[in-house]
Amino acid sequence: MRKVKKNKTLNNIRRIIGDLPPYMYVVIIAALLLLVIGMCIAIARNTPTKQTLSLEDYYNVTADNEMIVISNGSFKEKDKNVDYVDGLFLDGKAYISINYLKKYIDNGYVYDKTEGVLRYTTDSQIISANIDSNIYTVDKEQVTLDAPVITRDSGEYYINLEFVSKFTDMTYEIYDTPARVVIETAGLQKNVSVVKRNTQVRKNGGVKSKVLAQVSKKDEVSVIQNYGKWSQVVTRDGVVGYIKNSKLKKAESQEVANNLPARKYNHITSNDKIVMAWHQVTNKSANSNVSEVLANTSVNVVSPTWFYMDDNQGGIANLASSAYVDYCHSNNIKVWALFSNLENKNVDTATVLNITSSRDALINNLLAAAITYNLDGINIDIEALPENAADGYLEFIKELSIKCENNNIVLSVDLATMGYSFGNYNPEVLSDYVDYGVIMAYDEHTTGDEPGSVSSITFVRDCVQSLLKTFDKSQVVLGLPFYTRVWTITGSDVTAKAYSMKNIGDFISTHNGNPVWNESTAQNYAEMTEGDTTYKVWLEDATSLSHKLQVADDNDLAGISFWKLTQEVPEIWQTIATYSK
Repeated sequence: MRKVKKNKTLNNIRRIIGDLPPYMYVVIIAALLLLVIGMCIAIARNTPTKQTLSLEDYYNVTADNEMIVISNGSFKEKDKNVDYVDGLFLDGKAYISINYLKKYIDNGYVYDKTEGVLRYTTDSQIISANIDSNIYTVDKEQVTLDAPVITRDSGEYYINLEFVSKFTDMTYEIYDTPARVVIETAGLQKNVSVVKRNTQVRKNGGVKSKVLAQVSKKDEVSVIQNYGKWSQVVTRDGVVGYIKNSKLKKAESQEVANNLPARKYNHITSNDKIVMAWHQVTNKSANSNVSEVLANTSVNVVSPTWFYMDDNQGGIANLASSAYVDYCHSNNIKVWALFSNLENKNVDTATVLNITSSRDALINNLLAAAITYNLDGINIDIEALPENAADGYLEFIKELSIKCENNNIVLSVDLATMGYSFGNYNPEVLSDYVDYGVIMAYDEHTTGDEPGSVSSITFVRDCVQSLLKTFDKSQVVLGLPFYTRVWTITGSDVTAKAYSMKNIGDFISTHNGNPVWNESTAQNYAEMTEGDTTYKVWLEDATSLSHKLQVADDNDLAGISFWKLTQEVPEIWQTIATYSK
């Protein structure tokens, strides 16, 4: 019976596929087996793994008090080159590394490691706290927290997030296992999606990636990046991972709301175009010739070089004169005295600006002098600002700005482009606090460079446009030169020497020069050869100046300024007067 049944089965197969050689049946059976195996492999490959990865391992938590920081949807992996972590959870309080805080959330916090003082300045208030103290001051008012404002661990300084949230517009939520904080700053534009049905957050995109967390239907997640079939997301409780897009509804844009009042930065500005010039004063007796220096000019603001850093404790050298100010005021000329860091080579700019007591002394000394001499303004000329003094410089400007505003004193800063950038000066922040930014559109080529113009028209335009990216046009003053440079070339030896506008004519005449208009620089250019020596000069005169003044006019700038008085030819003021009208 079995044999009959077997033959009957084979007959049925033959009727379906026809008679085949015996070896073909082996091939068919093998193919069917491979198909079944392939199907099994495919099913296994696409079956989601249930294997989990703990958040402690995922976030590489290595210390009991470590707190993971997720800010604006981003988690920064640990830096192997540092020994500290981004956050600490101490006695139920969240602390964040000041380096992380400044880099990713708010760069305005300035910590002085020498004196252990933290400073932060809003639009109108100066906040100060000492390390390991629960007390901080807002101007002169004391406020007490139930934990220290700033503490130290493993060589790094950490700021209490409760304190930070009072001044930086942000929200934060703390979660445990492991300790982590989710921070979102006001104004953040985020894409929010709703989970369609219960699913998992995985370490990477793909069903074989380990599970980090479970999310439920109607949970909200922020979508960091859509990768087609999967999206990187961050859950409300700070799990950064991946969810399959088929489990998510279409993301919608949301903006994180403000919790703090909007800041308002006030500026003391003039309705008239500013025509300013710097007056270099190197000793007090030089103040006596103010009437001669200003005679026949059309300036309405003069900036005498009266103050400069004189020691590392914030002391200033003072060349000011009340009689000078009285004369200027009687002639409707305002006085914005200049403060510099260039004169005393024994003073370290970084020390003065970074150490809190020195910076405070400097601000108080400048303000006291401004009040004593009835100054209309202070012009800050901090040059060659080192990178390690950038924070101290901004804090100096911020605090000085608030005190100047309270005393109706105009605050301006001088800025120079360095490769069409502003180096360590951060004009975006400066524009909030100072009344005017003076762009020094000169020294395009200086000693050590290849021969070229001190202030070509292209350079002037580029300087203005660079500053207008961060400053409003009503705050920008265009600084222009009353001097040029003579380039002397002998073989491979190249030197440059500055000549005033009124003296360069004699040099050219002496060397039989014949200036010719150069369209690309908008200047008269002279080149003279004597033996194996060649002289090259790009002139500053009424014609070149008229083109530069047109740049100020075209951009509707707040005004113009010149370095420096006594270098100009008298007739140049006729050209300047045309602009000022």
